[in-house]
Amino acid sequence: MRSALFRLHWFLGLTAGLVLMVVGATGGLLGLEDEVTGLLSPDIVAVQAREAPRLTPDALVAQLTHGTPGRRVTLLVLNGAPDRAARVRLADGPGRGVETYVDPYDGRVLGPARGEAFFDDVRRLHRWLLLPGNGDGWGRTITGASALALIYLALSGLYLRWPRGRRDWRIWLKPALNRRGRALYWSLHAVVGTWVLVLYLVMALSGLWWSYGWYRDGATLLLTGRAPAAAPARTAGNRDMPKREGAPAALDPAFAAFTAATGGRYATATLAPARAGETLRIRAVAPDAPHFQARDEWRFRPDGTLDSRDLYAERALGPRLAGSMLALHEGRFFGPVGWIAFMLAALALPLFGATGLLLYLGRRRSRRRHAAAAVRPARSTDMRPEQAA
Repeated sequence: MRSALFRLHWFLGLTAGLVLMVVGATGGLLGLEDEVTGLLSPDIVAVQAREAPRLTPDALVAQLTHGTPGRRVTLLVLNGAPDRAARVRLADGPGRGVETYVDPYDGRVLGPARGEAFFDDVRRLHRWLLLPGNGDGWGRTITGASALALIYLALSGLYLRWPRGRRDWRIWLKPALNRRGRALYWSLHAVVGTWVLVLYLVMALSGLWWSYGWYRDGATLLLTGRAPAAAPARTAGNRDMPKREGAPAALDPAFAAFTAATGGRYATATLAPARAGETLRIRAVAPDAPHFQARDEWRFRPDGTLDSRDLYAERALGPRLAGSMLALHEGRFFGPVGWIAFMLAALALPLFGATGLLLYLGRRRSRRRHAAAAVRPARSTDMRPEQAA
């Protein structure tokens, strides 16, 4: 059994490991996206704080609609800091649209942050390997299978390395950097793998959330105790339906009620224009929230009356996890230390692919040498004495 587990371990390492090297390196880069784009775009993500009041949501939508003819605002992400730009999504058709930053004081379009196009390509490589079809193509299937392989590699690696009898903790947790060749590769592969094993399990288990619908539904049921709501069918008729229901409802009454209820204290507030008669949902992150997905959900009627409120701090652990899967995947769920640890662990995935490949090649060379050494004495025995002389 141990031999079979080992053979499957190196087989998956040599196949799925190549994909995991790409996914790990790109995942580590994505963990730095906000920091890098912020450094590259200080004049876009930040604005000059002024004494004048910022535009209300309705005034901001009106300004953007007037300034970008043919486009409509489908999402607003308002920042609670007076010196930070707002982010909006503009669409000119049934698609998702494009996101850009705007000045919250005058509605001036500032453009996307520098580097966003690069990170969009990195994200597509991370999720779908840049294969055709994106989330509906083979890339999603391959990365999902690789996540399953990572779970096996982590657990089987722990089993194969588990010490027989008592062993010094330094052998278990301290890499032998004074070694050379295969001994050094094995030490790095095994010891560093022990350090990050739990992190890789969390990454893989959370990454499967976007790979398989059955997994996401089952995880939602397990974490929240209820089945996920069925998503509406994505048909052209459904996309056009809001246009037939009349003009968008006003956003200001609901947003004014939200700011009054929170005292104007929020890090970000996300809202999408609703149609007349619909409730308006505001998803807000508090200034002291533990991570960017620790969102409170508020629903208001068209006149600004509170319909419902679901605060992140009042949820049980399961619903928190279900609503914070990306933060869990990136390690931000565990704070700054967790984010750094997960990012370094993701960047270390190529190390396991490289050391695993070197160990495999070294093992093959060693077997060839042993086979050649076994053949030479046999040939010497078969020779006549005069030939040996």
